Amino acid sequence: MKKSKVFILSLITVATLAVSFAGIAQEEKKKKREEARKEIKAYMKAQVLPVVLENRKDFDKKLSKSEKKTLVSLRSRMDALSKKKEGMKRPEGEPTEAQQKERQEMEKEMRHITTAAWEIVDNHEADLEAIKASTKTQQEQWKSDMQAIMEKYKPENKEGKDGKGKGKGHGRRGKMGQGMMGHYQPVMFVLMDPSKSVDEIADEMEKRQMKRMKHHKGGKGHRGGGRN
Repeated sequence: MKKSKVFILSLITVATLAVSFAGIAQEEKKKKREEARKEIKAYMKAQVLPVVLENRKDFDKKLSKSEKKTLVSLRSRMDALSKKKEGMKRPEGEPTEAQQKERQEMEKEMRHITTAAWEIVDNHEADLEAIKASTKTQQEQWKSDMQAIMEKYKPENKEGKDGKGKGKGHGRRGKMGQGMMGHYQPVMFVLMDPSKSVDEIADEMEKRQMKRMKHHKGGKGHRGGGRN
């Protein structure tokens, strides 16, 4: 009986230690993600965004007064939509019919915004292709540098024999980098406000990326914003 008690106590101790180590490992992963996020943001502010913003200012000179006016309106609508999303509470259980309708209306509004932005993209396809071509070497360098940053913070338990990570954590950091590079996607580039500073754009970019990551954690939903 005494041996049984000792054995049970040993199992409890092992289980407690296992939970403790798991908690420490989780905290370590969280810490590394935060460090990676900060370093990537600093890199973006120092190396990427100044170039992107300068190109966006040059591109603004090619827009008509009507197009500039349209973009001001689209940005305002996007801001209003973003604030509305922030004010929405995630429903507990199945959303009500009213909540579903509100979500659909918001997705519809986002489609209208991106469709209008795509029209401007189409009007300046040659200009945008020229910008893309002129920054090709820089973009390749940015991508390489950010991949190196993400590799540096990759959890050890995600590394294989060849040192390459396989796991959700690595995938999320990859998406983070891709999202930040998204400023050279046509619609994102056109909708960028050239009157804002690098710091303002960096903060907006980070906020948008954090929302996207939060959305993925909460489950897959409808992905609006594509071209119709």
